[in-house]
Amino acid sequence: MPDISNDKLHMVHLQLDPRGLATLGRMLRLPLRSVTTNYLVHCALGELFQDLAPKPFSVEEGPSDVQNGSGRNVRVLGYAYEGKDALQDAARLSASPTVYDLCDWDASATKLMPNSFSTDVPLRFELQACPVVRKSSAGEGRSANGEKRTWNAGDELDAFLAEAWENPDENLSREAVYRAWLVRQFDVRGGATVDPQSISMERFAIKRMTRRPQGGNRPMKKMKRPDVTLTGTLTVTNSDAFLDLLRSGIGRHKSFGYGMLKVRRA
Repeated sequence: MPDISNDKLHMVHLQLDPRGLATLGRMLRLPLRSVTTNYLVHCALGELFQDLAPKPFSVEEGPSDVQNGSGRNVRVLGYAYEGKDALQDAARLSASPTVYDLCDWDASATKLMPNSFSTDVPLRFELQACPVVRKSSAGEGRSANGEKRTWNAGDELDAFLAEAWENPDENLSREAVYRAWLVRQFDVRGGATVDPQSISMERFAIKRMTRRPQGGNRPMKKMKRPDVTLTGTLTVTNSDAFLDLLRSGIGRHKSFGYGMLKVRRA
């Protein structure tokens, strides 16, 4: 496990070869036609760095076609406990030659994040999130067109659908529901407060995800989840708790590149 006693946090920029990612997917016997680039990146980071793998991470938009092994390098940002040199040493020790070569080490870089954050300086943030909720009990509701919808205890639902099915007569917007979801995340986690009026949904899509469940040779699991980019303004209330928030990320499905909170001065 990484040593976090010194509280140092690095932002890492890596560039991964799409051909190498496709090769890794075949090595891991993943169905390349249905596996997302983000999940291949998750697998690559684990193979490269083991416990030091950057997490959370964000795959920056680019023209790469990983499934066909073509296009430019896949650009990845992430938070890590070590800088570029230590990560490269870890990859030299643990990764196979094929996996080691999929990273363009000369094009990679890191920076050390602040050890503390001021509580009186507003910060702009960007977050690629998967806004879902897990239902604590079974229930039923109705869709906008009146169709019956049911769920079981423990089911994971799109936060918007969960709200809309329970309140079919209300005129809900996705942006408003996702805004409320994000405010709750900050309320529960602590470390910062967010101005609800500043939150904007810059992008929305429904993404198909395919992942291999842990343990044994169980079949790949397929699901559809919301993919949202949210921006806004936050104020740090506790520097240590905010650093913990950066380290752990926000929301679920971090293995698909969700949850990395990117901040800058407002």
